[in-house]
Amino acid sequence: MVTQQNSGLDSMDTDLVLDLFKRTTDEEDAAMAAKKKLESSNGPANQKAILSGLGDLHDDDEYAEMNLESFMSSIGR
Repeated sequence: MVTQQNSGLDSMDTDLVLDLFKRTTDEEDAAMAAKKKLESSNGPANQKAILSGLGDLHDDDEYAEMNLESFMSSIGR
């Protein structure tokens, strides 16, 4: 049934039809949903929206052994 709400291809969300044939994992689906949600927001990007689009970060302990001086000495500078 064609109504005023779906009278054009742009308003029918026809891009979702192709998603039926694409095989993805739950993690990929969640990432795509977060990306679409972020893209669909019309306002400026806020800190919460940006951080929700990022993946999990490593613990600070993993970065403790990293040192710029030791890196520079290892490349000979």
